[in-house]
Amino acid sequence: MAKRVRRKANSNNASDLNYSDTSIQTSRPDTRPALIALLLVILLIGSGLYLTSMVKEAPVVTYGLEASLLTDNHKAAPGYDTDFILIIENTGDIADTFDISVKSNEGGFTITIEEGYESVIVSNGKSKPIIVNVMTSSSSTGMLYSSLEVNSRGDNSLSSTVKLNVDCDHSFGNQTITGDSVNVHYAGILASNNRLFDSSMESVWDSYKISNHYSQLPAGKPGEWPSDNNRHIGLLTAQNIGCDGNGDPSADCNDRRQMVVGFDNKMVGMYEGQTLAVRIPAAEAYGVDSAMHTLGGQDLIFLIDLVSKN
Repeated sequence: MAKRVRRKANSNNASDLNYSDTSIQTSRPDTRPALIALLLVILLIGSGLYLTSMVKEAPVVTYGLEASLLTDNHKAAPGYDTDFILIIENTGDIADTFDISVKSNEGGFTITIEEGYESVIVSNGKSKPIIVNVMTSSSSTGMLYSSLEVNSRGDNSLSSTVKLNVDCDHSFGNQTITGDSVNVHYAGILASNNRLFDSSMESVWDSYKISNHYSQLPAGKPGEWPSDNNRHIGLLTAQNIGCDGNGDPSADCNDRRQMVVGFDNKMVGMYEGQTLAVRIPAAEAYGVDSAMHTLGGQDLIFLIDLVSKN
């Protein structure tokens, strides 16, 4: 017997369809990396500003130089020499090294910078004196000159020039020997800082910077430094030059020298009319003990103009 099979009718309901009902979403980029990068930039900028505020601005350094001569007009017989004292002043606000050279030599001189002082270190606000020897030729005549140039190493564009004037229409007189009595003009300065402590030279009193005169003493030291109030321009007479005592070191020694050793010894062998300079260590000046004399412990420089011998 045959069975009747009932077929299931196809449904037309949407709920019977096997379709997904998930909605389609719009695609957007990931912004997280950009935000992280922005935060890093902000942190770096902030750190830089903080560090900059912690670092002090470097100070501005200035360099300065002035060169001058203690005296700039000397007499020298042809074939003989004379000394000038060159003064280098550091007007900047930092220590500097200065080099000395011959810029021009119209006089045909032989010029010698004091050994060991061709280059000098000068602290800011300080000055240093250097001896410069000028030897004339045997054929020199008239007023001749040469120029020295001082250059800064700290600032290559910085230089100063001085002119050495030498009158060669001049003849020197007699040469001094040990035991002589002589008349001189002089100027004395501290080798350490160029301060004037005594002079009989009128030109020095008239031209020397008053700020470089010692007008008051270091604390606890007796005596008086020269100032314009005690100006004196008379000749100094020095007897028994070069002598240690009667007959020592020669028969011409009638007594002992009167000047400090370094000053006194320089006068031996000079000519009448000649101007020379000498650097004297403290031991050959007023001693190494600052408690014993106002100038104790000081190296000195003297410029000596030997006027005549008696």
